[in-house]
Amino acid sequence: MSKSGVTVTPECISKFNELKLGKSIKYIIYKLSDDYTEIVVEDASTDPEWENFQNKILNAKASYKGKEGKGPRYAVYDFQYELEGGEGTR
Repeated sequence: MSKSGVTVTPECISKFNELKLGKSIKYIIYKLSDDYTEIVVEDASTDPEWENFQNKILNAKASYKGKEGKGPRYAVYDFQYELEGGEGTR
């Protein structure tokens, strides 16, 4: 547990490992739980479109003390890129 008292759910770790090792997930979006005590998975997707990921982050909402506003998010995105010199794709 961090000094803030916020913990990470086991699903966060398993989804990250699925992205890192299995390469079946393209991105994961994490958020604080409604009671602000845990980091939880909000979305995990195989959609490779950067724009869709970006829109989800930019349009994230959260509610605090009955008011809705922009919501903070943590995210992991598995970028694919070409190396120069024909060395392949990473």
